[in-house]
Amino acid sequence: MTIEEAKVFFPEPEDFSDQLDEHLFGFKQFFLTNPILTATFKSRLVALSKVNVAAKILGIYCDDIEPCEIFNVTFSSSVETSVLDYFQLKSARMLKISQANTPNALIHEVSGLLHIQRNFCALWAGDYVDTDNVLLSKPMDEVDFIQSIKRCSSNGLMSFVELKNANLSEEPMLLKEMKRLSLQHKKEQEWMNAIKS
Repeated sequence: MTIEEAKVFFPEPEDFSDQLDEHLFGFKQFFLTNPILTATFKSRLVALSKVNVAAKILGIYCDDIEPCEIFNVTFSSSVETSVLDYFQLKSARMLKISQANTPNALIHEVSGLLHIQRNFCALWAGDYVDTDNVLLSKPMDEVDFIQSIKRCSSNGLMSFVELKNANLSEEPMLLKEMKRLSLQHKKEQEWMNAIKS
């Protein structure tokens, strides 16, 4: 990227810092308010990377720390424990996203959030039929999800295998969310395979 190309992102030389804050605010709003979908988040990360390069070229800030792509996240075989851990990890990462003050820091935190989401979705992978009415962009309300999982756990459905094999006619929203998470995992795998090809 040339200096002239960088100035497209930062047209007012006297307000570089304010412009960077505006860019960061817009990206943070996107990441904090939209459903976590890898394809959309990755496209925004590409745009954020361009802002990052432009800011460095113009000397707005010097952040040599490259985002680390390694995040260790493991979930329990207990559904209830995994769901509660997921929401705790997600909330902690969202807080870090809101506190990020450089493009690199924001890229790092969003990458961590995507890693958590990928691992969580993998827990729900299954061969569900009738996924036509499932929208990836419409996750179940978190409180309803947790309550539904707790009801299932109190009925003896403790593991993912038990939950996937259960008749969930009394928990239709949970079944729909399980299908959504499984479908998201499947789409993620397809997307990753397409990138590798």
